[in-house]
Amino acid sequence: MTLTTQATTAALTRLDLGGAWELTWAGGPPGVPDAVRGAAVPAQVPGEVHTALLAAGLIADPDAGTGEHDQMWVGRSRWTYRRSVHWSPTPGARTDLVADGLDTFAEVYVNGLLVGAGRDQHLAYRWNVDDALRPGDNVVEVRFASAWDAAREHERAHGPLPSPYDEPYAHVRKAAANFGWDWGPHHVTAGIWRDIRLETYTGRIEHVRPLVRLEGRRASITVHARIDAPAGSRVRAQLVDPSGTPAAAGSSTVQGDEIAITLLVIEPELWWPVGMGEQPLYRLEVELEHEGTPLDATTARLGLRSVALDESPDALGTRWALVVNGRPVRIRGYNWIPDATLSSRATPERVAARIDQAVAGNANLLRVWGGGHFATEDFLDACDERGMLVWHDFLFACAAYCEDEEMRALVTAEAEQAVARMSPHPSLVLWCGGNETVLGRHHWGWADQIGERGWGAAYYLDVLPRVLERLDPTRPYVPNSPWSGTLERDPAADTHGPTHLWDAWNEADYSHYRDHDPSFVAEMGWCGPAAWTTLEGVLGGETPGPASELTRHHLRAIDGMHKLTRGLQPHVPTPADGPDWHFATQLVQARAVAAGVEWLRSRDRCGGAVVWQLNDCWPAISWSAVDVAGIEKPMWHALRSAFAPRLATVQPVHPGPTHDPTGPDGLVLVLVNDTPAPWRPDVLIRRVGPDGRELARARLRPECPPGAVTRLAVGPEVGHPDDPAAELLVVDADWSRTTWAYRPDRDRSIPAPQRRVDLAVLEGRLHIGVTAATVLRDVCVFADRLAAALGVEPADLVVDDALVTLLPGERHVFRVTRRDGRPLPADAATTLPAALLGVAVRSAGELTM
Repeated sequence: MTLTTQATTAALTRLDLGGAWELTWAGGPPGVPDAVRGAAVPAQVPGEVHTALLAAGLIADPDAGTGEHDQMWVGRSRWTYRRSVHWSPTPGARTDLVADGLDTFAEVYVNGLLVGAGRDQHLAYRWNVDDALRPGDNVVEVRFASAWDAAREHERAHGPLPSPYDEPYAHVRKAAANFGWDWGPHHVTAGIWRDIRLETYTGRIEHVRPLVRLEGRRASITVHARIDAPAGSRVRAQLVDPSGTPAAAGSSTVQGDEIAITLLVIEPELWWPVGMGEQPLYRLEVELEHEGTPLDATTARLGLRSVALDESPDALGTRWALVVNGRPVRIRGYNWIPDATLSSRATPERVAARIDQAVAGNANLLRVWGGGHFATEDFLDACDERGMLVWHDFLFACAAYCEDEEMRALVTAEAEQAVARMSPHPSLVLWCGGNETVLGRHHWGWADQIGERGWGAAYYLDVLPRVLERLDPTRPYVPNSPWSGTLERDPAADTHGPTHLWDAWNEADYSHYRDHDPSFVAEMGWCGPAAWTTLEGVLGGETPGPASELTRHHLRAIDGMHKLTRGLQPHVPTPADGPDWHFATQLVQARAVAAGVEWLRSRDRCGGAVVWQLNDCWPAISWSAVDVAGIEKPMWHALRSAFAPRLATVQPVHPGPTHDPTGPDGLVLVLVNDTPAPWRPDVLIRRVGPDGRELARARLRPECPPGAVTRLAVGPEVGHPDDPAAELLVVDADWSRTTWAYRPDRDRSIPAPQRRVDLAVLEGRLHIGVTAATVLRDVCVFADRLAAALGVEPADLVVDDALVTLLPGERHVFRVTRRDGRPLPADAATTLPAALLGVAVRSAGELTM
């Protein structure tokens, strides 16, 4: 709507309604605690009902024990948020109530008058409240119905929609993960989960969409702005370069509800992905005024860059690779799930810490998965600053979706808001229609359940691309993940587009990653437990392991314990419960995912690998590399090496059967160079016996060009073992070491590991020196196990390395520090019991003793 007449004009003002509200239970199922009925519970906004009840001591921690089951009534209940606000009118201006996020089915009242309603967790809402407000004190109420009940009601009215879970999440526009997932708990939330405020104005800027195109030696920035202001108002846009110097400016007169201003920058400073260059950010300043009176202003940070998809034909089908500023980018990425089950706990500091862990682990892309939420500004700002690329799904996941008129309207509005809001961010390089919905149509037997009903294809092939065409045609779009180019072609094929590799985890062994030569992998992964202290803290005294019912409760993967055990069997002896089981499962998770990633990176046609998943939302056995406490698993360390911009990896020339990892045609050393400079590593290849004695060696000084993959044959005198059960191939390339075992650990005839451990505190850091007396593979230090003895919380400690292989006589120093940079006590080296060191310092061979 455009305002055409105003008695006066005034600058926009915002009155924040966040902070303290009152929460009351308004009805629900049997079993609601008496203490909740009729109670006036203090509630912080933004927040959820769950966090308010937790803070008031009215529910127990749902992550601990089986507490998840004890709070199911929360999501089946109705709730009312209430607060007072003092308001003074501005002559000639209008006042709107603006809610950036209501979860999910809400009616909003001001002084008892219904002013608006919400039906979509992902939408921001705006309602005019001039007729409801009065000068002085006012009462605002937000009344929430049960999203679970609403979903069931829609299911009864429209028919069931197929999904992997017995939950009706596809029937409502709410985060699918709230209904439980194979890595997360069931918490059907409700509440004012984003900012809420009163806005008073005579003109405002609804949004600004700066669309960037590179044209030779200049950048063209078309600043589109949606405006709600009197006709004849002026919009001015100025671009300020990273040094603070004005770079371009322009203006436009408001005639309708949208304006466009084109700004040109000669010789722009380009924004690059992490590892490929710098991330300079320009500042865009947009001002709205009418007859000399400022009405509204906003700023945005821009990175000037281009992005495209390379889908050129190749021998197997087509390539599928991102291209930024004309240069191919081989993706080393993670999938991102909601970082907390209760979203208000995902603070900006916590989110930034996770992104920093991705960067430190050599990743260059995060894929925001479609079963969660649209990314926040804090998330995108952090990615912009660090050069972390973002692939963003629209919010569809693993289900068929109703295509009725109401759902189409909600999905369209979601997409319009999200695309407009996120358009300034250079890190956002790809939109995707949704996750595994086309796959479900092809492989999960949906046709019989759906019949002739729409199942979501209209969104992926029509609604969403049309929104992008109108609002942001500068970014590539893929209709789904996985996707093979057309709706008719099997999306699971390796030949076209992004695929998902789950056969290794679900059906076989991780050596089966080598059965694939895909264009791109958007999902692959292996389960493993959270850090010992993270898991132990929610098990109520039970020992972590298969015999613990609470361990099983915190494992949501379908047939998860069976698959964990099956994954161990080819590689390590069956471990006992407790530390052995915990170490074995974490070790196999690390080896599995690293093996898959290194194989994919060794293939010329693969445009990237995105691992499932970086982060966790509760204390669990899941696919994450970093657990919910922020502690890096061995998998994170393994992927830091596998994701290294310069990688040396040993691979079979042609993969053989699962238990013959040498391959029928020998081994090849593959050098992968994702950097813009040539790589000439000093390579030493050694075959060693069980006692570490060198049996053969070769020294190479190859060259791997920028962005290239180079293969070097490992000659039979070095690569072929005399005793496959005892020997090991060790490759040192510059600073990195990789190994190749000719047999799995469980089939190796090797001596029991022997080592010496020494401790020292230097400059506030605990140095743990491990000296090998025998071959030691995959030595790890679990810093969280040391925390109690050092007087700190487990997540406060971090170790700098893991999965280190040592030959006899070699020594490696692991450095344990506090995350906050504060020094550890000077006597830390003398306070650690030997028994504690025995479980905190582990190596793979210990599982064979």
